Amino acid sequence: MLIKIKIEELQNLIFKALQKKYDAEDSQLITEVLIFAELSGITSHGVVRLFAGDTGVLSYQPKAKPQVIERTTVSKVIDSRGNPGILAAQVALKIALQLAGAHGVGVVGTKGAFSTSGCLAYYLEQIALRNFIGIVMAESPLFVAPFGGIEPIFGTNPLSFGIPAAGPPLIFDMATSAITLGDIVRAKELGEPLPENSAIDREGNPTTNPVKAYDGATLSFGNSYKSSGQAMMVEILAGIWPGAGFGGINKSDGWGNTLIVFSPALLSDVNEFKAKVTQLVERVRNSRTKDGNKIRIVGEAAQQKRAAALKNGSSEIHEVLLAKLREAAA
Repeated sequence: MLIKIKIEELQNLIFKALQKKYDAEDSQLITEVLIFAELSGITSHGVVRLFAGDTGVLSYQPKAKPQVIERTTVSKVIDSRGNPGILAAQVALKIALQLAGAHGVGVVGTKGAFSTSGCLAYYLEQIALRNFIGIVMAESPLFVAPFGGIEPIFGTNPLSFGIPAAGPPLIFDMATSAITLGDIVRAKELGEPLPENSAIDREGNPTTNPVKAYDGATLSFGNSYKSSGQAMMVEILAGIWPGAGFGGINKSDGWGNTLIVFSPALLSDVNEFKAKVTQLVERVRNSRTKDGNKIRIVGEAAQQKRAAALKNGSSEIHEVLLAKLREAAA
């Protein structure tokens, strides 16, 4: 059952729960990403990520702050040092924006995280609203079998883009898997089944049972060799490249992310670029359809849902998760 809750109360509960493990500054940075996901309706990357078993944000006691490792004039690596991916990605975002502002491009990788990077649309929107183009990739634990296999080799490995526009930014954020780890965790917590044809058990049999899927594997998006190939590219660029673990190898190096931020001014006038992006969006939206309905633009539903929640000052959360959150914050 969903329960309506004031956004301010939800933020405070998340913040208080995080302060059991993190200082005020880091708790606030993590809260921002979780709230963004909740208000956007991307609940697989919201509050549930606090309680995702041994990969939950509250699962470990951090012993040190993330460390910045210098690489080149336009690139750095963040060693998460066991902190959650959200915190490392927030540090990486700030530095990538600074580098892009100074040099037109900034590339920042992270390694050594133990938990989720959160909703990538959060970072993409922050990038695009500052008139930069963003490409963000996130590696995660082994939960996805390569096409034709039954052994989990890849993470859900999202590949995402943020594009500035004359209107709202264009955000494209997708996992290369049929469902995300957050979907499985949420289904486990709420006792709900998974979608058909999205996961297999340990023996490779199709399953909608989240417990069996957690011990087995999820499938690639569309159960396709193409999305499986995309997952491999993310494993390389967000895992191997910044020095994180990959494919179950070097697990002690943790999970990785890569943020690439660059200015449209590298190739064109920024305002002209933004105007043409909006022109393309409207061209797609108003292109002919058989039923006369408008074309759905990627990312807009989440933006509209978040805007409505902020206007109303409230959101909805499942009663089971709210009870766990209140217990964690007490």
